[in-house]
Order: sequence, then C-alpha cells, then structure tokens
Amino acid sequence: MDLKNTTWDNTAAYKNFQDPNIALDLFEIENAITYIKNNNSVFEKLLPQLANLPVTTLTETLPQAQQLTRLKLDQAITIYTLSTYASTALSTDALLKEAHDLRSKTQKIFADLNMATNSLDLFLRRAPLDYIEAFLKDDRVAELKFMLEHQRSYNDFLLSPESESLLLGHAVDGYHAWGKLYEDLSSSIKAEINGETMGLAKASSLLFQGNRPLRETAYRAINKTWIQNEIPTAAVLNAIYGWRIENYKTRSTKRELSFLDVTCHAERISAKTLTTLMSVTYDHRSLGHRAMKIMAHEMKIPQMAAWDILAPFPSSAKQSEVIPFPAAIELIADAFAEFSTDMADYARMAAAKNWIDGKPTDNRRTGAYCTGFAKIRESRIFMTYQGSMKDVITLAHELGHAYHSWVMRDLKYSETMYTSSLAETASIFAETLVRAALLRKTTSIEEKKKILWEEVESAASFLINIPARFEFEKNLFERRKEKTVSPDEMKTMTQNAWKHWYEDSLSEYNEMFWASKMHFHMSRMSFYNYPYLFGYLFSLGIYSKRQERGEGFAKMYTD
Repeated sequence: MDLKNTTWDNTAAYKNFQDPNIALDLFEIENAITYIKNNNSVFEKLLPQLANLPVTTLTETLPQAQQLTRLKLDQAITIYTLSTYASTALSTDALLKEAHDLRSKTQKIFADLNMATNSLDLFLRRAPLDYIEAFLKDDRVAELKFMLEHQRSYNDFLLSPESESLLLGHAVDGYHAWGKLYEDLSSSIKAEINGETMGLAKASSLLFQGNRPLRETAYRAINKTWIQNEIPTAAVLNAIYGWRIENYKTRSTKRELSFLDVTCHAERISAKTLTTLMSVTYDHRSLGHRAMKIMAHEMKIPQMAAWDILAPFPSSAKQSEVIPFPAAIELIADAFAEFSTDMADYARMAAAKNWIDGKPTDNRRTGAYCTGFAKIRESRIFMTYQGSMKDVITLAHELGHAYHSWVMRDLKYSETMYTSSLAETASIFAETLVRAALLRKTTSIEEKKKILWEEVESAASFLINIPARFEFEKNLFERRKEKTVSPDEMKTMTQNAWKHWYEDSLSEYNEMFWASKMHFHMSRMSFYNYPYLFGYLFSLGIYSKRQERGEGFAKMYTD
C-alpha cells in the first residue's frame, strides 16, 4: 500500500533535532528556572507559618505569586512541546539517539521546574480561600481556577515541602525511568513469524488480519517474545506499582489514600461512580458474551480464541482487499460531515497537513494514540495503517481525540486539561459516527455485516476486555502491597481476571497480556482502562440524544 503521505510533518514545531530553536527554548527554560529559584524563597520561608500569618503579609506576596505562576505555565507549555517532538520521533524509531537525548532533557528539566516552584505550588495549595480568590483575579493566572480548586480538595495528602521536592526529584530517574524502560523494550524486541524477524508493532498488526492460522502464529510468536523478556517486564511493573503504593502510604497521614482514590481524583469521578460502573457492567457481561458468540458464528468456529479478539470480519470477498489511506480519510470525513461539516473539514485538514503518521517503520512502537504540540495547538495522530476496516475505525477514534483538542484551541492551555474518561468519550463518539454513517449508506447485506462486526467487536472489547484489565490492575495493586510479584503470578492473575469476565466465551486466555499491554506500564497514570468503558457508555448515551436535539445537537456536542 502506498503510504508515502502518511508520515508526520512536525516542522511547525521544530525543523529537525538540530533546529537552533530547541537549544534556545531549553536555554530560556533554564533561565526561567534560575529566576524562579532566586525569587521563590519568600514562599519557602512563609509556608511553615502560613496558618498564623496576618492578611497584610499574605497580600504582599500576591504580585510575586502571580508572576512566577505565569512564568511556570509558559515554560511548561514549551516543555510539553519539546517532549512531544521527542516522543513522536521515538514512536516511529525507538532507536533514534537524538530523540532519546531530547526526551531525557525534557524529563529532567520538567522535574527541575516543578522543584523550583514546589514551595509556591504548596503555598497556593494551602493558602486561605480569600488569598486564592485574590490570586485568581489576575488575568495571567485566572485560567487555573478549576485546577487549583481541584488540587486543593486533595490537601489532606500533601507532604512537607522538603518531602514533595524529594519525590519530584527522585521520580525522574526512579519511577518514570521504569516506564521509559518498558517503552524502549517494547519498541526494540523482535518476534519471529514464519521465518521473518519483525518488531512488535508489525507483528501485532497481523492480529488484525483475516488469515486465522497466521493470527494464531503471530499471537504465539508475540507471547513467546514476551515470555523471553518476562523478567525485566515484571520488574518494570513491580517497580512502578511498588513506588505508587509507598507514595500513597507515605501520604496517608490524616486518612488513608487508596489506589482507587488516586484514579478517581484524577478522573474527577467519585468512588461510587467507579464501583457502580464496574458492578453494573459485570451484571450485564452477557452482552459481551453474546457479541463473542456472534463473532464465533460468523467465523464458523465453535469458540473464540485469544487470537480472534481483533479479527476482521470474515468476508467472502478476497482477504487481500484493503482500504487505501486516502479512501479511509474520505470515508471518515463523509461520515463526520453528516454530523458536523467542521469535524469533516478537520479530518481532511489533518491528513492534508501530514498530522497523521501511519506508515510501518523499523523499530516502531505498538498501538495508536493522539498527542499534540502545546505551543502551536496542533494535534498529531500515530498508528500503523494496514488498510483494514479496523484501521479505519482506529483512525476515526484518534481523529475524535484530535477534533476534541481542535475545538478547544481558543481556550487557555490550562483549561484544556480534560480527563481520560472525557477523552475516550470524544474518540468513541467519532467511531460511532463512522459506523452509523456507513451502515445507513450501504444496501449490501455483506457490507452491513462487515460494519456491524466492528460494533459487535467493540461491545466485546469495552464490556469484557477493558473490565478484565481493570480487574488485573486492581488485583496487582493488592498483591504488590504484600510482596514482589513474579512473572508466573502475573500470568495466573491475568488468567483469573480473564476467566472472571470472559468466562467460557474464549477457548484460552492470554496469560501474557500483562506484559504486552502498554497501559499497565505507564508511569504517568494508573488504571488507563476503565476510562474507555466510561467513554464507550457515555458516548453512546450522548449519541442517543442526537434525534431528540435535532439541528442543535452538533453545537451542543462541540460546546
């Protein structure tokens, strides 16, 4: 397939890794950090006696607090831009030294920035409400209103300024280094499939192919590769989850901070919401099982296997049929246009401006994602496009994320920090638009079944696979509290989680899923699983209001 026009053009951010603007931005950030350090001492001195300070003393610090906070916000935007430039390059080539170097620099400099403002940040977290109200009256920092109020609701778990600084500093080469190790490992290890050595991104793409024996071969080869690397992979999980558990324990000075409290706070939902989400989904897991049985029936097999979960519709047409990338963009844009011409225009623009990278490359990372350059407010989409209907739906999913960012480009950057649950609502809504539009347009039974296959596969994924991931991660937290968890124990825990949710809808469970699923190894956040279920159900709920709202629905959704 010709994918020459599906590689990123990131020159709007930086021309290349030799771009002098990279060095200039790093230099300016370092200068800003030095300035903040030299002008932040007042907050360090006042912080221990904050509760007893007179109003006049507090008020005198307002101009300095506002100025330094704005300076931090500006530097953070630049760091995010630098970091995105490095990470996008590493996604297409995990061995690119220049990208590794820049990523290391941005991680270090971001930690330095946070440490430099640590006293100020804690001052704002603990200052009286009257002070915060006065602080937010300055237009330079008014955008922080929601985030600051949200952070302050978690004040019971703050540590001393010294302890917070220590944690920030040690996280770079400790906690986050483990997540980086997994990224490097998954991008560099190879699988042997039918005599060919290939990266895991390419190998994983074979799981989406119509050839069932090839899918099983790829599945077993991928798992064999992970088994060969299970010791360092288990070490990554033990280190990340061990760090979190000790962190939460250390913060539990006033009341216990549990791992579910942390994710609920991050997603801005209550523990009751999460518990209800999972329990009601479990009560209705038969919907997912029915979806699995439908898929098995269409594939003419008695029971689904782990390597069939991502299979394409078993069409009677030639399996070599592919959807060219330009055709996929038009297909998606036409579907978006039935809902919003602005959304359709965005999809075409993203493709025309090379904001999408889908061309297979050596040392390419697995998966698909949407990211963005904070300074220029442009999104980028990463995937490995092979031309299947599944790839089209994945592309629509990521374009949903990108459009979400696009409609917020008029907001202050701090106001665009939405949760994963809301992010997945936007992406799954985009998927739903595409599937529904395709279904309405076709009169062919074969085509209708092919489209509905994606709907059925999504139900199986969101109602069974996602909850099984949640089950495993929850149990991993509990087990890691007691001891270091061995690779064999992780296999057993995965088997148990899959049995709990899949029951007899699968012939065998994927015991190495704990190793192959990147989301478990991300140091930046825990429980990157149930937000997909939340987004799936919430997006379908929103979509169901489409006819009821009529012409005003698209505006309501965008707003």
